[in-house]
Amino acid sequence: MELVRRTNRVLIPLAGMLLSAVATHKLFLPDSNGPGNTLQLQNEMLSITPELCCLELFPEDVQPITAMPPQVVHPEAQATSETVWQWMRQAFAMPEVEEEIIRPYIDEYAKHPVLLARLIQRGEPYLFHILERLEQHAMPAELALLPIIESRFDPFAVSPAGAAGIWQFMPATAADNGLEQNWWYDGRRDIVASTEAAIGYLQQLHEDFNGDWFLALAAYNAGKARVRRAVKRNRMSGEAGDFWQLALPDETRDYVPKLLALKAIIANPEKYGVVMPKLPATRQFAAIEIEGQIELRVVARLAGVSLEEFQRLNPAYERALTPPQGVNRFLVPASVEPVIGMRIAGLTREQRVQSIRHRIRVGDNLSTIAQHYGTTVRALRLANRLSSNRIIAGEILLVPAGEDGQKLADVGQAVMM
Repeated sequence: MELVRRTNRVLIPLAGMLLSAVATHKLFLPDSNGPGNTLQLQNEMLSITPELCCLELFPEDVQPITAMPPQVVHPEAQATSETVWQWMRQAFAMPEVEEEIIRPYIDEYAKHPVLLARLIQRGEPYLFHILERLEQHAMPAELALLPIIESRFDPFAVSPAGAAGIWQFMPATAADNGLEQNWWYDGRRDIVASTEAAIGYLQQLHEDFNGDWFLALAAYNAGKARVRRAVKRNRMSGEAGDFWQLALPDETRDYVPKLLALKAIIANPEKYGVVMPKLPATRQFAAIEIEGQIELRVVARLAGVSLEEFQRLNPAYERALTPPQGVNRFLVPASVEPVIGMRIAGLTREQRVQSIRHRIRVGDNLSTIAQHYGTTVRALRLANRLSSNRIIAGEILLVPAGEDGQKLADVGQAVMM
């Protein structure tokens, strides 16, 4: 009866997770619940004057950035015959369980092999880094699959409770694990920082539960205190306090079996009729540091990728540009790391920041603003991390310069009043 109950409970949630992969593209606008959706004015933005900046985008004595950097093969990104899946299989280290326990979860994944492959492939930019860090910490490779369950590898995912990023950190847990969150930046979405925080947090939970990974995972999902209470109650009834015997919320009871089902499929995809996407075991990105304010789309252009692709590597930035002061870290394709630093160092201030700050007035809408500046609604939504066309009078909207910067120069003076 317990197996039947679990089977019924898992079918709809798993199917929903898989089908959601159809509704989203590989590159997409941020989640509608994201904290960056409304432009909340802060003192630092109110102090910026004038609202118009960098109208003369490329002075006559400065060469515009038009050529993409040459594709230089990164030493760590050389072609290899090994795949991520081969690496992962060799590093699986969690205890095996009877297939009967996880078979309903396996079957549900296997019913949608194309959707499963698409969902997994979202993690391609991140999996090499995650596996490498787990290996360096001598932790099970199964943990690299957690973002599939937590966020469907969507770096912009936000839960109804407010958890964010591929590892789905709640604000308080993120702060406890050293992740910064402010108006400009949310470390929960930072691929590198959140991965480090997740690894550290999982390590601590593993120690807290005496080396039991299943209890550590349950605590990651439901909270340490709740799992401890469940273990205590179970032991008081004469049982061993084993994960499979605990009275936990349905989501938590499904959490470990989902992970083990994914492990089983990756370990033997042919057995379950699943074709895994071919992901080479090569580094996908490199980290660079840039001092001072710069627009994300400028860095994306120098990296030779679209703004959407760049934001998937750098989802932590809440605005279209970085804070005015300090050093900021960006992830860029590994192949361009040797040259992009030199390119950025050669930029003028006008080339680094190329947007107009438009104060929204009563009666404005994205369509009229886009028409006024010679841009598109999509460009405005992307630059300002908007999930809908809703804007609020009095707030600041960043208007990205188009290829024709003169259009901005012609109309810029009109918004300074």
